[in-house]
Amino acid sequence: MSTTVLPAHRSLAATAQRMAENWLRNVFSPDLYTVRGRDAKAAVLADDHTPDIEVVRAHPKTDAERLPVLVIEIEDADTDYDLAEQSSRVASTGVLEYWVLDVIARKLHIFRDPQPDADAAHGFCYKQVRVCSPNALVAPQVAELHLAQVIDLLPRE
Repeated sequence: MSTTVLPAHRSLAATAQRMAENWLRNVFSPDLYTVRGRDAKAAVLADDHTPDIEVVRAHPKTDAERLPVLVIEIEDADTDYDLAEQSSRVASTGVLEYWVLDVIARKLHIFRDPQPDADAAHGFCYKQVRVCSPNALVAPQVAELHLAQVIDLLPRE
């Protein structure tokens, strides 16, 4: 039986993904929401835009309710793509909140309130952008009473 050995930085990202998924499963009632995570060990194709983590309503009644309430990308390398290209792509779908957890720089980028923007890569951008340090308290908009410190979403170095 063989085991997959991940590079150290990818291992940090996989750990951060598990930590974030566990926290979100405690935040969101499984009767109302589903937390879906992509297999952190799976190879990612260049045209695969499946998020690392997404939180969706368990029983959507309208097309708008089928959109994720939160999308999170776990970044272990250059964040430029997720911060510009991917944030514009996610905003263009109407997702109200997008997070990029940078495990190397130990920061969380929070994007909220998608708006049309002709200059953005996919015609949309987020109006509110916040960069959070490890000591910052954060919570998803739809669960604003469930605070976590960013450092609690990051693996130990």
